[in-house]
Amino acid sequence: MIPERVLMLVLNYTPATEAAHALWVAERALQGGVNWVMLRVRELPARLALEMGLQLRQLTLAANALLSVNPYPALAEWCAADALHLPEAAPPHTPPAPMMLGRSVHSVEAAQRAQAEGCHYLLVGTLYPTPSHPNKTPEGIAMLRAVHEAVSVPLVAIGGISPERVAECVQAGAQGVAVASGIAEARNPAEAARRYLHALSG
Repeated sequence: MIPERVLMLVLNYTPATEAAHALWVAERALQGGVNWVMLRVRELPARLALEMGLQLRQLTLAANALLSVNPYPALAEWCAADALHLPEAAPPHTPPAPMMLGRSVHSVEAAQRAQAEGCHYLLVGTLYPTPSHPNKTPEGIAMLRAVHEAVSVPLVAIGGISPERVAECVQAGAQGVAVASGIAEARNPAEAARRYLHALSG
């Protein structure tokens, strides 16, 4: 069910986000080759989050792409998402089958705990400096390698990943990459997605 090469768009949806623009970004990114969209909700009324989730579900189904919801289990279920995604520190939760479970991890120990919990995939980062986490020291590519050696679940690299850094992430054990601003803030999200897809295919 998880693509052989993952190109995930992380769509941050906050009170400052224009819903129409977020959907435009997602639609163009899917046209450019994104095969997984993560809806990351922050401080939004449930109604708005649900509306966005349902619309993204339609877009991803039409594109034969996956949808994950971060971090609310109920929202993931309401949207019939393919995966519930949890932050590293969130309490354990078992979603209803066939929904997958994923976690963000920032260390080998956290990755091992997530694998023992039954996670189907892990987002590993923050690997490089990124404007979305300006005060966070990146863990670096060595951490991705260490996680790859310690667990057997698919890994998706995240954090400041440009197309030029994709090959390094794959060589270190990632099955793909997750991108936020690199696609969402591009003038042409479809073309930006194509550059990442080309790097993944190289």
